Amino acid sequence: GEEAKVAVDDKPKDKKPKLKKTNLEFSIVRPLDWTEAEIQKEIEMEVDMANADRIVRETSDARNILESYIYDMRDKIVSESQLAPYCTEAERLAFSTQLENLENWLYEDGFDAVKSVYVKKLAELKTHGNPIENRQYEARTRPNAMSMLQKTIEKYTSWLNTSAGDDAYAHITDEERGRCSEKLDKASAWMYDMLDKQGSLAANVNPAVTVEQIYGTNKEVNDVVSPIMHKPKPKPKKVEEKKQDEGNSANGDQKNEEEPKKEENNVNTEPMDTTEPMET
Repeated sequence: GEEAKVAVDDKPKDKKPKLKKTNLEFSIVRPLDWTEAEIQKEIEMEVDMANADRIVRETSDARNILESYIYDMRDKIVSESQLAPYCTEAERLAFSTQLENLENWLYEDGFDAVKSVYVKKLAELKTHGNPIENRQYEARTRPNAMSMLQKTIEKYTSWLNTSAGDDAYAHITDEERGRCSEKLDKASAWMYDMLDKQGSLAANVNPAVTVEQIYGTNKEVNDVVSPIMHKPKPKPKKVEEKKQDEGNSANGDQKNEEEPKKEENNVNTEPMDTTEPMET
């Protein structure tokens, strides 16, 4: 009896299953019991809030742009490496006073101004600042523009002189050469006249010639001379005539070859005499 009891105790016991508790998430969707008018009202409120945010953002940007321009120009008009050489003493004093007054306004009465006011104030400042900045741009860009025009004139003038006795350009007429020469002479005279006028002016006055005018003159020269210079040479007429003669010769040979064939055909197609001689 004890052995049987021991055998029963040695029998492995079944393991209890482990349970894991997890929270299940769920949502309940219910239709909005709103009328069409209520929905439209909410949409309009959302649009109004978006517009209000946009206006605040654009107003802040306009204010920052105005503030940056004041600081930037205030420093540049007194710097010899920036705008000081390109404005007169009177212009500098007047512009400096205007910048200072507007800076004070910006932190006092104008702190809560609307966007349109900031834009208008910036435009007023630029009526004084733009001419000064434009003189700087012209002075720094003009030398390269003039050098470009001079090289263009020299290049075409050299071609016009060296191509006079060149067979490669024999197809260019005297009238076309005359147009090139006239355009080059006119452009050259204008260029040296502008250089003389500009050379007598100070840096702090408006230029006698603008970079845009120089580029325009260079384009006019190119438009007149370049098409004539690169005019293609016509094809030689002798080549065409030779081809035509060869074509006529080939047609003649073909005709001569056909005539013997025709004669042979005539010989072969003659009827044979099949009549038998009569007995006498």
